[in-house]
Amino acid sequence: MKKILLILSMLMVLMSFSVALAEEQQVAKAQPSAAAWYHNNVIFTKGQITEINENSVRVEGEGGYRDIVLHISPTTQIVNAEDGSPVALASLQKGSSLVAYYGPGVSKSMPPQGNAFALVVGTPSKGSAGIYMKAGSVQKPADEIIKVMSSNGDRVITITNEVFPNLNSIKEGSELLVWYDMMTMSLPGQATATKAVLLPATIKVHLGAGVIVANGKELVLGQGDSIINNGKTVLLPLRIIAENLGYSIVWQADEKQIELKENNDTAAVLKIGSHSYQKGQEVIGLANAPELVQGKTLVPVEFFTDVLNMKVAVSNSPI
Repeated sequence: MKKILLILSMLMVLMSFSVALAEEQQVAKAQPSAAAWYHNNVIFTKGQITEINENSVRVEGEGGYRDIVLHISPTTQIVNAEDGSPVALASLQKGSSLVAYYGPGVSKSMPPQGNAFALVVGTPSKGSAGIYMKAGSVQKPADEIIKVMSSNGDRVITITNEVFPNLNSIKEGSELLVWYDMMTMSLPGQATATKAVLLPATIKVHLGAGVIVANGKELVLGQGDSIINNGKTVLLPLRIIAENLGYSIVWQADEKQIELKENNDTAAVLKIGSHSYQKGQEVIGLANAPELVQGKTLVPVEFFTDVLNMKVAVSNSPI
C-alpha cells in the first residue's frame, strides 16, 4: 500500500511539473525575447503565418514577439518582399513566410495582439528582402541625396536619386521598403539603399472625435475643415490633407476646378459638382462629386483611394 501511495505521489509531482513547464513555455512565447530587435515605434517578427482570419493573422517566429495575433486594417501595407509590389490579403495562406511589422501597443493576452503596420511577404529568389521603415525625419544634404532617419531612431538610410528619382516625395511619416547590402555598427546604424520603394500614403479618419491622421500625423483642422458622413460616403477636406502629404493646390475660381500637384507635376484634376476625376490621361468616375462647403473643398474618401491610390481607414472610434 505504501508503495502504491509513493508511486501515486511521484506521478502527481511529475504531472504538476509538466503543467508548470507547459505554462512557462507558453508565457515565454508571449513575452518579448531578450535578444529581440525591440523598437520604440515599430516591432517586427520574422516567421510564418500559423492562423489566418478575415482581418487578422497569427505569426510565429523570431523577433519582438515569437507568437502574436496581428489585426489588419485598410491602412496595413501588405507587400512582396522582393519588389515591394502589393499583395492581396486573400492570397495569404497558412505557412506563408513573412516579416510582420507592428506596434507600439501590444496586449498582454496570450497570445498577445497588436495592429499590423506592414506585412512583407515571401522569400526573394535571390538577394535580401526589403526592410520596412517609417521616416522619422528626412534631411537633404544635396539635391541628389536624402538621409532618412527611421521613426525608431535606430538607423539612417541614405537614398540617392539614382535609386529613387523622386526624392522630394519622401517626407516625414512616409512608409518605405528599403534594401541595402550592409549597415555600420554605429548608433544609429548607417546604410546606403540599393533600392527603395515608397509605399502608399495612409489616412485614418476617426468620425467619433472628428480627427484625421495622415501618415501618422494628427492634422490640426481649421474652420470649415469638415468631416461629413452623408450616409453614402465620407467627405474629407482636400487642402489640409493634400498639403500635409506634400501636394500643392491650384484653385481655378472661374471654372471651380482644382489642380492637385506633386513636385510641379499634375497628380489629379477635379471640378466641384463633377463625378469625373482626371488622373493623367485617365478619367475616373466616382459615385460622389466634390463639394464646396464654407469655402472649403470636400472630396469623397474614394478620391484618395481610387484616384490617388492611398490607403484610408474610417472608423467610429473616438480616437
